Amino acid sequence: MFVLFYLASCGSEGLHNPGLPGESASSDGENSTDTSIFRSEVGILNDSSARAIATDLPVDSINQVIYTPAEEVQKVSTLVNCTGTYQIPATSNPFLAGMPANATITYPGSVDKAPAQAPVQLVPTDSSCFQAGRALYFRVDGKIAFGDLPDQSSNADGIANQIVGHSLGTINRIADVQAPINSLIGVFLDASAPDQRSLLVPNLDFGREGRRNFKSLSPQVGQIFFIGDGKDSLGTMQAFMIPAGATRLYIAIMDQYEWNNNLGKLSVSASWLKP
Repeated sequence: MFVLFYLASCGSEGLHNPGLPGESASSDGENSTDTSIFRSEVGILNDSSARAIATDLPVDSINQVIYTPAEEVQKVSTLVNCTGTYQIPATSNPFLAGMPANATITYPGSVDKAPAQAPVQLVPTDSSCFQAGRALYFRVDGKIAFGDLPDQSSNADGIANQIVGHSLGTINRIADVQAPINSLIGVFLDASAPDQRSLLVPNLDFGREGRRNFKSLSPQVGQIFFIGDGKDSLGTMQAFMIPAGATRLYIAIMDQYEWNNNLGKLSVSASWLKP
């Protein structure tokens, strides 16, 4: 499917973040959909008044208020880069994450192949920021489209009334996902080849707006998750928790099939609260 324009974006076992308070999102789908990772409250900043900049609220380097787990609040008040900035083609198919060169996914009349259609791995510049239990924050900006018509364009949150999943479902033991087309998505992997992993994790469902308006998200290794513009409906940066066992993070764009004819590119970087 076609994509135009561009998008600019921006633990170890020794870390023990406390359980995060808040309700889990309800699910009206089958049992394969995991709802335990959604958190509606994370320590602070749980209403619109929290958007006001104050000395006791964590902010990033451009005074963007962020949500953060309570433990992290005590460490530092500003975000620093965890990765450099990467140029990511809109042809990035998340189901080729971690796959070797020449790995393929066949669609009717077309084939996506690594590395040409593989997503881009974000490599941390400081290994400490990529420990289990740490929170990552993404910088996201710009527009993207899956076609050349006006109604096929959106920002990184995607087109809310066009919720799609992968036409072939779970592939290479990377779980399928429901999310708006055009939306920015990611997947954590461990050190093993994804198609050799014994654990098959549940699919996630970001079809409803409320499920995308989280404060903190804790995906498992192998679960594709929604990033969008990296902010909630109040414009506050969301926290993405690194799962146990994760050694790699890949970023891609949500589509339904055939990423190889998409157009454009995006830039992405991740930040963290450095102790």
